[in-house]
Amino acid sequence: MSLYSFLVSIHVVVAILGLGPLMALALLTKRPPLPAASPRPVPPEPALRAFARILRVSQASLGLMLITGITLVAMTHGIFGRQLWMITSVILFLALGASTGLAQSNFKMALGSTTPIMHVERAHHFLLAACGLVVVIAWLMQTKPF
Repeated sequence: MSLYSFLVSIHVVVAILGLGPLMALALLTKRPPLPAASPRPVPPEPALRAFARILRVSQASLGLMLITGITLVAMTHGIFGRQLWMITSVILFLALGASTGLAQSNFKMALGSTTPIMHVERAHHFLLAACGLVVVIAWLMQTKPF
């Protein structure tokens, strides 16, 4: 196995293990359909802390993906770095990092808030956006459409 193939494998495994929990968190923070008058349940404080920690791990995986991605582009002498699909992927990758960061900060804000459900719902929306970004980035990386 070449160094390039090894780094691609690491890049993909880190993506799967580090970003996979985003969908789980998006599902866990989805509010159940309840009548309008009934109060919305809020995840308990230990769950909110765990959600923030899981997002910290996802952000660390984003950092490792960035390092392996830059190394892979450098190994191709920058050929991929000039492709529109790669530039688009990098921009979406930065949006993904922002989305996970905003979700994490909303979980932290929910811990000390008098209206924690508002922050949990915001985090849920950021997590859904992150899941959508992951899908688009994966599609761009696989198909290289432009």
